[in-house]
Amino acid sequence: MMPNPASLDRKLQLPGVLLLLGLIVESLCLLGRGPIAFLLFIGLGGALIVAGLLLYLYFIVSSGVERRKQ
Repeated sequence: MMPNPASLDRKLQLPGVLLLLGLIVESLCLLGRGPIAFLLFIGLGGALIVAGLLLYLYFIVSSGVERRKQ
């Protein structure tokens, strides 16, 4: 009972982009010095990564539920 791979791949693009943006922000913040770089590292980079992970988990779970209803 696997979900349609094409639709699942399409749904997982947004979490992937959020994770990549979070990693880019965190890597750029490592080049900076001072408290602002640390706040951006934790605040913006961490928020993007957490949002990407939560969306990833939500889409995985919701695709399984949709498949069972059919």
